[in-house]
Amino acid sequence: MTLAGDSAGEAATGRLARPGWILGPLGDLVIFTGPVLAALALIAFAWSNGTLHREMPPWMFALLVVACDVAHVYATAFRVYLDPERFRARPGLYLGVPVACFAAGVIAYGISAAFFWRVLAYLAVWHFIRQQWGWVAFARAKAGEGQVDRRLDQMTIYAATVYPLLYWHTHLPREFSWFIEGDFARLPGALDVAAFAGHWAIMATFAARQFQRGVRGLGVNWAKVQIVATTWVAWYGGIVLLNSDIAFSALNVLSHGVPYLAVVWTIERRHVGERRAPLARFFEPRLAVLLLAVLVLIGYSEEWLWDALVWRDQPALFGRWSEGALPAALLGLVVPLLATPQATHYVLDGSLWKRRKHRDLDGFLEGRR
Repeated sequence: MTLAGDSAGEAATGRLARPGWILGPLGDLVIFTGPVLAALALIAFAWSNGTLHREMPPWMFALLVVACDVAHVYATAFRVYLDPERFRARPGLYLGVPVACFAAGVIAYGISAAFFWRVLAYLAVWHFIRQQWGWVAFARAKAGEGQVDRRLDQMTIYAATVYPLLYWHTHLPREFSWFIEGDFARLPGALDVAAFAGHWAIMATFAARQFQRGVRGLGVNWAKVQIVATTWVAWYGGIVLLNSDIAFSALNVLSHGVPYLAVVWTIERRHVGERRAPLARFFEPRLAVLLLAVLVLIGYSEEWLWDALVWRDQPALFGRWSEGALPAALLGLVVPLLATPQATHYVLDGSLWKRRKHRDLDGFLEGRR
């Protein structure tokens, strides 16, 4: 997620024009800090029963991967493919991206399966990092912040996310991977030494700047601070401090998927409801659970296909399959096809949250509900 069009309301006075909360103080606490606390609780539970460094149990796979990670991908459909007005605005883009993603996937898999997964992993990394900057940009726009701190904010989010990834690349192998073992390239350990100092210097500068703003009466955008802090905990904690697949997955998936689902639901509730579109009923508060259930069902269906046709490693969730794998030529079509929804989500998400292209974001960012 990225957001273009920060407000310049702060530029004249140097003070925040209004609070920067995206959903409000309580709402932001729930969607940003809540997932991190939930992930830490799962980590503590796994540590207490001695399973933190073991394979993820089926119930946790269902919770993290099916109900959150895969389900949130399909929330994109409500911003594009199930919204006739928005789809008609840019049909070439919305039809062309999945076709292009599938074609590129077939080409990449034709080179090698390892190359395909490496390309998809780095595309996912780019998407995950940019979403965190998108949240900060939302909080900046909500607060009417100008450009004075924008570069520092951006550097801070990249320091909080890129350094842990660099650490990962310089400390392979780890107990976890993004998609499959070996999808990240190994980098020289010397890079970590230099980046470590830069990481802490940028984080300290950001903290000092917030303190300075508070002392000078300029106002601290606590929404932005919360996003930066929870991003750091999720990425540094899940990648650098804890060498565990359960820890990485819990922190990475929940801190990414939960805010996305919550913000999409909030924006679409207003946007669809205003136009009395057929989908408006899905965004009524009393039907929020139904909407989530639909997304989870779609997520389960996709993972069932992955398990039946490719992985065959979750018999407790999806049943047992025959041992024989699909022919390599068929896998070269099936794997890119199954990966197309998430690749489409990664690519389209860079466009769906640009304010100059989606004016329905204006009311949301200006505080109107």
